Amino acid sequence: MLSHVSKIDKKLESGKLWESLQDTDDMLDFLYMQDAEQATMSELMSLKLMDVGVNNLDFMYGEGFETVSGQIMETLIDEAITRYEDLHSKIREKWRLINKSMVIAQSGNKPYLVGDGFVFVITPNNKLYKYSFSNPRLNYRMDWKAFRLTYESTSKYTKEKTLEYISTIKDENIDTIIYRVELTGETVMNESVINVISSNIFLQLRKDYGF
Repeated sequence: MLSHVSKIDKKLESGKLWESLQDTDDMLDFLYMQDAEQATMSELMSLKLMDVGVNNLDFMYGEGFETVSGQIMETLIDEAITRYEDLHSKIREKWRLINKSMVIAQSGNKPYLVGDGFVFVITPNNKLYKYSFSNPRLNYRMDWKAFRLTYESTSKYTKEKTLEYISTIKDENIDTIIYRVELTGETVMNESVINVISSNIFLQLRKDYGF
């Protein structure tokens, strides 16, 4: 367990925020399930031991081994949950700091319906990152974890060039959705940042179009 926690923590420090979040969520889901099953087994064991009498002392001692084993498992599960919840808190804090470093706005006219679109990310060092996304409504199982932005290109940022990009896209299809994301402070584009941007774009789409 400690080895796995350490492995995820190293992923997090290397910038793999999304992968770390998925690994931690998967483990917590498993541990919560195990904890619930263990609690159910403990309740059943307690009911069995209440029925012990003079004529079934062998049963009592036999079940005693299972009781001790169950207590050990409960302790291990509780410790594991604590470790992974601490890791999850660390991930959430990193997510929150990245989230605070961006401003999102829709560019051009706002289409009436949700559809395909582009995301322009402007960084503090004047780089323009262009991403695209497909209409999330086409996949009824789509959620923020499944939503993805597809990398298109990187170029030097100028206001004029960006407006030209937006104008060209709108000329081809006026219903294309375009979001502009401005990163502030010393934020550097990496895997963690684009994961947070992707999540925020999905939530913004849900807010703007209510699908």
